[in-house]
Amino acid sequence: MTRTTVVLVALWSSAAWAHDGEHHGSLLATLMHLVSQPDHVAMIAAAAILGGVGALVMRRRTRSAPHVRQAVSR
Repeated sequence: MTRTTVVLVALWSSAAWAHDGEHHGSLLATLMHLVSQPDHVAMIAAAAILGGVGALVMRRRTRSAPHVRQAVSR
């Protein structure tokens, strides 16, 4: 319970919102802002890593359980 509370406070604190300001003048400006700020790049990398690990886990689960694959293909 304590760990969950700490995570929720960290995610919803004002410091977690990075910075104020509008950065959506155009699509190119938004993309340049995302790839030029280290905090944004770190979050993009973390999301990509978690997505890749999740896909790998799901692929291994379906390979290790052939009955699941048969049920889906029917």
